[in-house]
Order: sequence, then structure tokens, then C-alpha cells
Amino acid sequence: MLHKQLILFRHAKSDWYSGTPTDHERPLNHRGRRDAPIMGQWLADSGYLPDLVLCSDAGRTTETLELASTTPGWKGHDPKIRCTRSLYLASRGSVLDMIDGGFGEYDRLMLVGHNPTLDDLLLHFCPHARSSACGKLMTTAAIAVLDMDSGSTGAVALRELVRPADLRG
Repeated sequence: MLHKQLILFRHAKSDWYSGTPTDHERPLNHRGRRDAPIMGQWLADSGYLPDLVLCSDAGRTTETLELASTTPGWKGHDPKIRCTRSLYLASRGSVLDMIDGGFGEYDRLMLVGHNPTLDDLLLHFCPHARSSACGKLMTTAAIAVLDMDSGSTGAVALRELVRPADLRG
């Protein structure tokens, strides 16, 4: 029986023209600030609120998490949150190690990160996952929910792959 859940949450659409001095500091744009709360509320409404959140410390990921977690559905929910530089430009191997470490005492783990890492991770676990019309799996603000046996080496099933366009109708 699969009894752990991994939630992959790609940051919402960022502002390439913000004038920030580095890619790491880049904030969300208008669409990103609109989509992040929609996806956060979807997580709550679907019963996928995490126990532990591992979030890249980049501006666009922390802003995505903040907007998603301040929606009404998250009221009263207080997950442990760890923001880390190691999720920014992370390799699949390093993220798999983080997943295994995060599942130690938690049953539902959420990663808030970047592509190409999240696409690569999703394909690693679920080679049958289907791309969107633009050819990406994890479009901006996309969420993938994976049921897992125990960690990165056990059985995995893709439960949901939801993109903001799916919820906007």
C-alpha cells in the first residue's frame, strides 16, 4: 500500500523584466501572483496540505509558497517549512536525497522548486506523465501529487497533475 505523498509545486510565472540584479532574486509577475493562490486553494480543497515543505530560497519560489499558503483553505494549517538554497538549480540526485530525508517523520512532503529539476524528477518517478500543449510537464505553478511506498526508491503512482489553466476552465 502506498502511504506517503510527494507534492511537486513549480513556482508560478516570474517577471523576467523586474530589474532584479540576479535570477535568484526574480519575483513573480502579475499572472504568477494570480495563479499561486489558485493552486494553493486547490491543494487545500483537494486535501493535499503538506506536513513538510522544502522550498528553494529563490524569490519566485518563496513568493509562490507565501501566496499559496495564505489562502483561506490553509487557515489553521501550519506545516514545517524549510527554505534552502540547495533546491535552486538542484540535480535530481540531490533532490532525491532531500525527499528521502524529508519522509523520515512526515507523510506528505511538498517541494517548491524549479524546472528543469521538477520535470526531470516527475519523469524519473512517472515516465508516462503527459506534457501540456506547450511540451512541458511542470508548467509554471503546476502541481504533481505522487503516492509513494516509502521514499524515492519504492513504488510510485501519479495521483494528480494539475496546471493553472486546468482550473481556470
